This record gives sequence, structure tokens and C-alpha cells, in this order.
Amino acid sequence: ANSDAEYSETKRSLNISPEVGYDLSENWSVALVLEYSSFKAEGFNVMDGFAVAPYVRYNVVKSGNFKLFFDGGFEIGTVSGGDEDYSTWNVGIKPGVSYSLSEKFSIVGHMGFLGYQDADKEIANAIQRGFGFDFSNEMTFGIYYAF
Repeated sequence: ANSDAEYSETKRSLNISPEVGYDLSENWSVALVLEYSSFKAEGFNVMDGFAVAPYVRYNVVKSGNFKLFFDGGFEIGTVSGGDEDYSTWNVGIKPGVSYSLSEKFSIVGHMGFLGYQDADKEIANAIQRGFGFDFSNEMTFGIYYAF
């Protein structure tokens, strides 16, 4: 009989992603994200990753303080853990929403990814490789400050 202990390996992740951007117009923005992540994937040691992700944002709908937008861009990164190093990349679109708290502060959230992502080696279930729509339970939230 299989015990549940075989499948209860601890999984965790930490992601810090500061970004800087510029509004080109009411509807268009450009930005660059620098990302650090640390995670434990099933069957792997703790892994650390670094990535650079430029993108362009298009605001689709604006209603009061709310905006619905799409970020289109790509990401290139490296992941290392133990004796292994990996290269990762993706290109695609991420939908999101923002709410302006004031002239300077906004709350922003993303969920989902439509595009292609890959790595030079298999990284367990850390990323889904190939083309597709990933509308998993991974949500990101952030606070933006406009200078």
C-alpha cells in the first residue's frame, strides 16, 4: 500500500519582482521586470532563479479607477540548484486588472498566461513546457507607485 507521506514533499516558492515602466499614452505603457525566485519543486533541491522580462501593456477597458489590461512580452531567465543550471524563456500575454487608490498608488493583479514557455532541460513541474493557456491558481499582486 502507498502511504500519503510519499506524496507530501514540501513545496514552496518565493518571488520578488520589482519593475520600472513608462506610460507612453493613456492606453500604452512599456516596462521591465527584474525577477528573483526561490522554489522547491518535487524531486529537486531548493532552486534559485533570476529573470529579465520586458513587456508592453495595453489598457483595454478603463472605468473609473479600474483598468483591464494585457501585458505582452517575453522573459529570459536562469535557474540553478545543486549541480544543475537551466535556461528558461517564455513569450506571451498576461491579462490583469488595476485599481487606482490615488494619483500615485495603484493595486495591480495578474492571473493567467497565454503563450509559449520552455527550458533547456526538464525542471520537474516547475514550468509547463510548450504552447498553451495557463489559467492555474497562480495569481500575482503588486503595488505600483507613479513618479
